[in-house]
Amino acid sequence: MTVLPMSASLDNLVYLSSGDWEAYVLPAFGANVIRLACQGREILRTPPDLAALVATPVVYGLPILLPPNRTADGRFTFDGRTWQLPLNEPARHNHLHGLVCSAAFAVTGRKPDRLVCDLDNDGSLFPFPCRLTCRIQLTPAGLEHELTVTNTGSGRMPLAVGYHTNFREPAKLAVPIGQRWETDARYLPTGRMLDLDSREKAYRDGFTPDGGRVSGFFTAAGLTAEIGSFAYTVSEPFDQWILYNGDGQQGFVSIEPQVGPVNSLNRPGSYPILEPGGQVTLTSRIQCRQKPCQKMEEPYAST
Repeated sequence: MTVLPMSASLDNLVYLSSGDWEAYVLPAFGANVIRLACQGREILRTPPDLAALVATPVVYGLPILLPPNRTADGRFTFDGRTWQLPLNEPARHNHLHGLVCSAAFAVTGRKPDRLVCDLDNDGSLFPFPCRLTCRIQLTPAGLEHELTVTNTGSGRMPLAVGYHTNFREPAKLAVPIGQRWETDARYLPTGRMLDLDSREKAYRDGFTPDGGRVSGFFTAAGLTAEIGSFAYTVSEPFDQWILYNGDGQQGFVSIEPQVGPVNSLNRPGSYPILEPGGQVTLTSRIQCRQKPCQKMEEPYAST
């Protein structure tokens, strides 16, 4: 795999390391953890070059989504006012994934194994003033990722956030999903909940992707997914898992924790609300499932 060099043209590419773990983070491009490796084994899908990342920023690394996935017609009403987001999925007339994933964060703290960076949104990225503080740390056990969202405006703020975490396709995968959201032709939930079919039960209980298509919007029945020999654990209030791997032939799978369902901004009551000055911290970890790490079997299918 080609690893982005420290001399990459985007600003302030940051290298972190601790024990067997190393990572590259791009604060200037969404505070994205674009590379994560343990003992040299690549865990996340790293872009081959900066052009690929800029062209499709949500399918590499660990981008932050605000709001996540789709908002129908880019429009929603909150506290009696209607807001319009950009229609950046014109073919389906939706807003998709928000603008934070490519926005510039400012580095406010840095050590060899950790990074803190902030983004102050004045309402131009998401129509509610807020501060995003991202804390990324490597420990001998793995990656610890924290995102604190603070409402800096004078009014209430809907909390709709997620991560489009892109793993290299593992030999085995299990995600604790509950029910599936039925979707329409625009990939929007209809509101109807469906029981898992046999393949989706395999998503939950453990299966080998092996280049097959993986897709669906699901409620969460747990907070820890198993990706090969690694565990991906998120905190409350994450209550949804979105699964996606394109056509299945590109060697990755997106395991996406999300606060609120897809199109939640058009589903009042499905998301938390931050009062002025209120904040919430979302945490996630990618760690070895077995200890010590060096005794693990190779977790990834050959590519």
